[in-house]
Amino acid sequence: MVLSLFKTALVAALAFSTGAAAAACNGHEEYCTRTYSNVSVIGAHNSYGVSAGSIAANQNYTVETQLDNGIRLLQVQAHMSNNEIHLCHTSCLLLDAGTFTSYLTTVKTWLDANPNEVITILIVNSDGIDPATIAASYASAGMDTYAYTPSSVPIAKGDWPTLQTLIDAGTRVVNFLAQNADVSTAPYLIDEFTNVWETPYDETDDSFPCTVDRGASGYQDKMYLVNHYLDVNVTLLGQTIPIPATSELSQTNAATGITSLGEQADTCYAAHQYYPTFTLVDFYDVGNGSVFEYAATLNGVTYEATTIGNGSTTSTSSSGNGSVSSSDLSGASSLLSQLLGSQVSLVLALVASVGAVAV
Repeated sequence: MVLSLFKTALVAALAFSTGAAAAACNGHEEYCTRTYSNVSVIGAHNSYGVSAGSIAANQNYTVETQLDNGIRLLQVQAHMSNNEIHLCHTSCLLLDAGTFTSYLTTVKTWLDANPNEVITILIVNSDGIDPATIAASYASAGMDTYAYTPSSVPIAKGDWPTLQTLIDAGTRVVNFLAQNADVSTAPYLIDEFTNVWETPYDETDDSFPCTVDRGASGYQDKMYLVNHYLDVNVTLLGQTIPIPATSELSQTNAATGITSLGEQADTCYAAHQYYPTFTLVDFYDVGNGSVFEYAATLNGVTYEATTIGNGSTTSTSSSGNGSVSSSDLSGASSLLSQLLGSQVSLVLALVASVGAVAV
């Protein structure tokens, strides 16, 4: 009799535990009944751009760690290199993070292990790669099975499915293509700018306006993305290169205060009467969770501090002295050589040997 009661209690406890775990959508039970468009998430600007010491890097940790830490929007730049799609920062000579298929395979492995999570992938396609070629990478990685396909487009902000609906359907990845989308070719590669508008990007002014920089007409009824990362311009041999303003990261990534995430969100709310769905940041780990605290505030949930990073790797970008090192210049050499001619590498090597250049 006692054994029977114990077994019954154990089964009930396990059922409760499983049900409680399943009830959380993107970590919060409250999100399950909210529409996809009504949950504000943090995005990693150039999420693939992890390269210690490179001026082309925008993140400190790999995509797996980004997702583990709470990043739910992965932004990438797609470029053709050797007849394959590679993830590169402007030019594959400057930073080449490998093939898109390999990246998607990594993301799929994470999704397989995290069945209650909904993520977004935003593909910058400035090269105008055929959507069919992009879709082939999804199919090769097995990511097409996770992709959400809307019944019609464009989609008004209030017409998106709930997170629970996406989870139950197994379509837990919403994919946006910034250029050259074609729903007749790849219906799950959704055109970004008929469904999402963006604030200005590559800002070197820390006022961070909330004006509509890119997006279709009727933007008032659409989701929007805030580009909250600050750049500083470096001029070498007459060429201007915007790079992350790492010396300002502790404030740029702050949840509150002057030039912070919270300040821009408040500006946006005052102008548009609703908060952004997406906020794109550089080096999300700087601030030790402040970007996720900000997102929790927008979503009206309690922020629970967790370990940021992977527990072993030291962050390489923080609030530093705002300088570009000689190793940074060597990274810039390849791109400027392509732009200005073969003599640039030699000239930059000489400049780099002198020492760091303040920005």
